[in-house]
Amino acid sequence: MGLLRVSRYDVVADPGVVMHRAGDATVGDGEWPSSRADLDDAIASLPDRAVDTAAWAGSIDAAQEGIDADTLQRGFGGDPVRLRRFVTTLRAALPPGTTIALRGSTVAGRSYKTGEPFDAGGPGTSDLDVVIVGEPVVSLWVPDAQLLGGINTLPLSDDAGWVAPALDRARRRAQAIARRPVSIQAMAGWFLDLRTLVQGQPYVVLNGDM
Repeated sequence: MGLLRVSRYDVVADPGVVMHRAGDATVGDGEWPSSRADLDDAIASLPDRAVDTAAWAGSIDAAQEGIDADTLQRGFGGDPVRLRRFVTTLRAALPPGTTIALRGSTVAGRSYKTGEPFDAGGPGTSDLDVVIVGEPVVSLWVPDAQLLGGINTLPLSDDAGWVAPALDRARRRAQAIARRPVSIQAMAGWFLDLRTLVQGQPYVVLNGDM
């Protein structure tokens, strides 16, 4: 079992580099920090942890070549052309500089909530959990769908097209390319890092703007 000693937490700086889970780390008393400074203070108080890098698909070396092979296979049938079309379709509907990240069972290989393997219900049943990062993107969501003052949003999906109607057409096009359900949330970058740390869910960046 390969171990990577992690001080504080791993941060994704390049596309395709996987965030690694930080064991059973918790932050404060379970309350969400309200700013990047609060997040840094909370994480600074955490001890160093040994992280099993084999628990997530691929390796750091492989990830630096782009999205790792297992994630590409799960999400896009192993087809990099479909991945590029997927990202291009979403980027066309988003403000310049927006980061597109992929998280959830597509990256981790199993559901965070249930522990079931990806596509446990059959081919094409697991969704692509997309997070977009960038201050302007929150305005694509209606006010009632913006959470925590715009730090997070309700997911845009087939069942909730009303939350970000201006983005839903592009989401549906991307969904047709991926050939599986697609949900999209807007999220502050620091909040995505915090959720990754606390929930132990990795993510990959699909473009290089973060």
